[in-house]
Amino acid sequence: MNKAIVYYSKTGNTDMVANKFKDFDLLRITAESDDPNIKDPKLTNIPKIDSYDYIVFASPVHGFQLSRVMRSYLNQVQHLEGKLIDIFITHFFPFAWMGGDQTLKQMKKLIKSRGGEVRYKTSINWSRRNREATIDEMIKLYHE
Repeated sequence: MNKAIVYYSKTGNTDMVANKFKDFDLLRITAESDDPNIKDPKLTNIPKIDSYDYIVFASPVHGFQLSRVMRSYLNQVQHLEGKLIDIFITHFFPFAWMGGDQTLKQMKKLIKSRGGEVRYKTSINWSRRNREATIDEMIKLYHE
C-alpha cells in the first residue's frame, strides 16, 4: 500500500507530527505566503496523490477554522474515491469547540465533496500536557 501524509504547516507543529509517521511519504503543501489572511493563497507546491492508496491530510487551525492553504489544496484535488483517508489538525486553543471541531468538520466536508470518506480524525491541542500521548495514540491507530 502506498501511503502519504499531505500536510500544510505554518509554525512547524503540524510538520513535527507528520514527521513522526514511519513508512509514509511526506508531501508538504506550500504557498507563496503563509499569511493566514490571504483569502485565496497561491500554492507553490501542490502534491500529486493519484498513486497513493492511503492518505493522511493534516493542517493547523487558523482563525478558528481550516487554514486557507489546506482549503485551497483540497478544493483542487480531483477525486478521492477508493482511497483510505484519515485526518489530523493541530491547534493551540484551550477547547476543541474554539476551532478544532469546526476545522475537522470542514476538512471532512471538503474530502467528501471529492468522493472521499474519512475514517479517523484527530485534534492535537498543542497547549495540553498530554499532547505527546495523543500523538502516539493517533500514530498507532493510523498505522493499523
